[in-house]
This record gives sequence, structure tokens and C-alpha cells, in this order.
Amino acid sequence: MPQNPVAGTGTRIAAYRRLCRLTQTQLATKANISYSLLVKVEQGRRPASGPLVAAVARALGVPVTTFTGQPYATDHAHDRLDGPLADLRASLDNWDLPLDEVAVRGMSEIGADVRLVLEARRASNYAKIVSMAPSLIDELVQVSQTATGEAEERANRMLVHVYRSAYDVAYNLGLSDLVSLLLSRMDYSVGRGNDPYLMALHHYMRAYATFSTGRLEVGQAIISRALTIVEDGVRAAEVPALCSAGNLRLRAAMLACRRGDADTARGELSEARQLANQLGREVTGGGNDGPHVQSFGPTNVAIHASAVEMELGNHGRALQLAKEVRPPADYFPDRLGHFWIDTARAQLSTGKTDAALSSLFKARAVAPQQAKYHPSVRETVSGLVHAARRAPDTLIGYASWCGAEL
Repeated sequence: MPQNPVAGTGTRIAAYRRLCRLTQTQLATKANISYSLLVKVEQGRRPASGPLVAAVARALGVPVTTFTGQPYATDHAHDRLDGPLADLRASLDNWDLPLDEVAVRGMSEIGADVRLVLEARRASNYAKIVSMAPSLIDELVQVSQTATGEAEERANRMLVHVYRSAYDVAYNLGLSDLVSLLLSRMDYSVGRGNDPYLMALHHYMRAYATFSTGRLEVGQAIISRALTIVEDGVRAAEVPALCSAGNLRLRAAMLACRRGDADTARGELSEARQLANQLGREVTGGGNDGPHVQSFGPTNVAIHASAVEMELGNHGRALQLAKEVRPPADYFPDRLGHFWIDTARAQLSTGKTDAALSSLFKARAVAPQQAKYHPSVRETVSGLVHAARRAPDTLIGYASWCGAEL
């Protein structure tokens, strides 16, 4: 179905439903969702939640991005992402061949740039990631194919982190084909990097991709397999293992939410909380914890506790839990941005429209590119516009900035 960049999610769902010659009752039954809720979403009177969009996408056999309106190609051009994204795609053509024409710097210089890319990922700075990643990939592939021993493994481990950073960009921009390609390249380098925790990270990212396809049961199976990779380290209370398992449990909780399985979601969240309590601190990755340790800790669990209730439709409870989130002053912008985006969704659903707009501005302040391209932002802004008798200038300005429907 051709994308209409102006239409909202509900409008797209209605259009595709008609294309498939289904009534609202038939689609609601097929997707196992509330008929009245589907009607309200199609009419624009209720924002489309992640679980609803995933259920409809699965029922109709299409990617979630069919309804979210991604990849927002007009905005890519406006923000000058088109050229760097094309360069990124070209860099992924080679992953296993040495090329004489590729000039390679010293590994210390390359490593410094990899750290900059990782910092850009935490800041959701998509433009910086896609501008730096292509040349780094070329260099690291060259090293990985010409070096031996520890140097080869180190190059592959660095490649995994660059691919993962680029994956975050591709996923958040709705570029599903690029997501699949980056997962494939990650898989190749993980196999040559000699690090089980990077293998678990690849599984984590692979499970993440199932949110877009609606194959949530596949995502849960992937998480289960990944947990076996780190189980020995968890029993030994190794920090990398606790962090990896904690993140996997949180991802499993969100997958369960999307399937409407509240008991499993809360059970996985409880497992993650126990792991965070065992750590007793915020692990930021890098430093004394090692360069390949995933960040994890009590704040991440607290953020997900609110997100779980929101995804399950318990918006009042989600907002109560959101008040308990007290992140450190230097907490990760990408997680904070996501937290404020989710909080805005819950506030809109409980009629707190002024608070919702305030939360969106907080998301924009900490992670502007995430706040612009996250599909939930556009859905929430459209809902705020629909709910307002007279939309304030601040809301109109935000809608214009992020490309939401007015």
C-alpha cells in the first residue's frame, strides 16, 4: 500500500482493511482486539497503541511500518540523512573480502571513533552515526580480513558495535530491509569475535526486530535461547552476564506485553528486577566493567515497569510508576527520551494533555532525533491535536517539527 505521509495510523489501518475487503468487525476478530477500540482508532479518536498496531499487522500479514507511516522519507531528505544512509548501505556490500584500495588507520584511532559512535547511539544522534559508520565499517572489515588472532577478533567485536549502532538508526527510521541486513552482518562478526556476550546481544537485537514484523512468538523464542548463553555467567554473578540477562528479561517483558500476556510480562520484569538488585548499581558499560558490557541497572527496570503497564493498557498505574523513576543526572539520553515518549502516551490516554505535551518537549530536549522519528511521538501529537478544542501554538509547532498530522 503506498504510504501517505500525512495520514495517521488509524487512517492507514482503515485504508488497508478496506483494501483487504474486511469489515471492522472482521478485522477486530481476526486481530483479537476490541471492536470499539478499532473504530475509535480508525476515526482518530484514540491513538493506536503498539500492541494494537502489532496485532493488526500480524492479522493482515504486513510489517508494522505499513501503518506507522515510516520511513518518513521526506524528513530523511530534509535532515540530510539520505546521502549517509546510501553510504551505509554501500559499506554493507563487503563484509568478508580484503580490498587493496581501503586505507586503514591504527586501531587506537579506529577505536576512538567507535567510542564516538557508541556515544552517538546513547544520545540518539542518528546523523552522527550514519555519517561515521560507513568508513569505520570499511576499515574494520579490512582489518578483520587481514589480521589474525586477537587483532582479528577485536576488529570483529568493534564491527558488532558499529553495526548495532547503525541498527538503532535503521530500526527507528523504519528501514526494515536495512535492519535485516545489519542483523546479518552482526551475526557474521559475532561468530568471529569470540565473545559470548556479543552473541547474546545479537539475539537481543534480533528479538527487537520482531516488534516490526509482529512475529512476537519468534522474538520470545530468541530471548529464551539467548538466556542459555549467559546462564553460567549469571550463576557465577559475573557483571556482563547479569547485565545481558537483565536486558534480555526486559525485552521478553515487552514482547509479552505486545502479546497481551500480562502475567509473563510482569514475571519477566520481576526477574530483571532481581538481577538489578543483585548488581546494586547502574552499570553504564565500558570503563572498569569492560568494553562490551551492556548497560543495565535499577533505573532501566523502573522505566520498563512503567512501560509494561502502559503497554498493557493500565495507563494510570503506568503514570504512578513513572513518578518513581529517578534517573541519575548523567543517565542515557536515549532511554530518557523513550521514557518521556512513553509517559506522554500514558498521559494522553488519561486526559492529561498539557502534561503529555510537556513530556514530549522533555523527550525532544534530551534526544531530539529520537523524538522526531519515533512513531509513537507522531501518534501522540496527532491525538493531542484531535483532543484540543483549539490547539495551542506550542502543539502546532511541535507537530510541524516532527511531521505529525494536524
